Amino acid sequence: MLTSFYSGLSGLSAYASALNVVGNNLANINTPGFKASAINFYDIVTRTFGGIAANGAGNPMQIGLGIFPAEVSGIFSQGSIQVTQEGTNVAIEGNGFFIVSNDGNSRFYTRNGAFSFDDSGYLIDSNGNYVMGYTEKDPTTGEIISSGELHRIFLPANTVSSPNETTMFQVFMNLDNRVDPGTTATASVVVYDSKGAQHTLTITYTHNAGLPDSWNYEVTVPGEDVVGGTAGTPYSLATGTLTFNPDGTLNTPATDITITTPAFTNGADPMTINWDLWDDSGVASLTGYPLPSGVSSTNQNGYPPGNLTSIIINREGMIQGVFSNGQVEELAQLALATFNNPKGLLRMGLNLYAETEASGVPSLGAPQTAGRGSINGGALESSNVDMATEFVNMLVFERGYQANSRTIRTSDEMIQEALALKR
Repeated sequence: MLTSFYSGLSGLSAYASALNVVGNNLANINTPGFKASAINFYDIVTRTFGGIAANGAGNPMQIGLGIFPAEVSGIFSQGSIQVTQEGTNVAIEGNGFFIVSNDGNSRFYTRNGAFSFDDSGYLIDSNGNYVMGYTEKDPTTGEIISSGELHRIFLPANTVSSPNETTMFQVFMNLDNRVDPGTTATASVVVYDSKGAQHTLTITYTHNAGLPDSWNYEVTVPGEDVVGGTAGTPYSLATGTLTFNPDGTLNTPATDITITTPAFTNGADPMTINWDLWDDSGVASLTGYPLPSGVSSTNQNGYPPGNLTSIIINREGMIQGVFSNGQVEELAQLALATFNNPKGLLRMGLNLYAETEASGVPSLGAPQTAGRGSINGGALESSNVDMATEFVNMLVFERGYQANSRTIRTSDEMIQEALALKR
């Protein structure tokens, strides 16, 4: 009869643990990246009467000693994605964990992407751990190398975009073939030297008489900008003649024009610039139609240095910097870790997990590769706790607790009756 006491006691202990699991889940309904837990039970068999078989059919007759928690395992289903409009917040959609590291270089794993930059420029989580990723760039392409050793993601406030020297420009313009000889038209285009300083090239077209229709051109730069120039006097870089077909399309020159500058007074190197008259399909940027002369647009491939103004994190976890010069450059890439058995991870608190022998070693790589999830920038993953499910579980575990307490009470009453027989 005493066995029933222990069976009931095991039930009280088991369902109390189950209520602890439910309570922890409900407590974290608003914790970003939190993964709910579920509890499972074992039955406890302690006694077999009469050896293996005790009845005529040969069936074993056994009495159990109650219940015991078998496991408390994580539920790693996807939580909903909530937009935060905070550029450094990120959410994983799919498999994987962010990798963070403390000062002791111990690595932890988390689904909580509430990241920010510290005063030194390191990307950290809300606990001050460093977010790990890929930071090495290909020296040829300037793109992030999404493999190899992980590093702390570091973006100082004074991150700048290097200037790019102009190597080509285009001027889309019509030259009016109705004007008198000697009439001029001008176009200007801004170019950038090796230091990122801007200079204005001016193209002056002068109409000639005769057929085919032709124009002389001269490309100049302010004299004070170049070595050997005179302040206030344009410095000539190139001259030549343009001719147009009877239908107003450009005839000559049949190739682009190369313009070479001297060194600049600010110390920048000489420049070689291609005046792109023709595109790849053979269409010219200049026309000679009977329309007013005018520039429709200009284009060139240089730009000045720029300061970092904001960041964007795309689906591949690439952290891109938006700079004041209009450039968007790759700065770093978040890494994700996947495990063969994520339920084997050890919860460390603070939304962190640690690897164990049961979880297996992590597989590290870039998002959207080898089954890893994608990244939502400016968003956080919500807790995956289902309140309705937890409330139902709470009621079921409460009833289980009550039933086991009744078992203990009834067993006690039976023992009292047995003790009363001696009276």
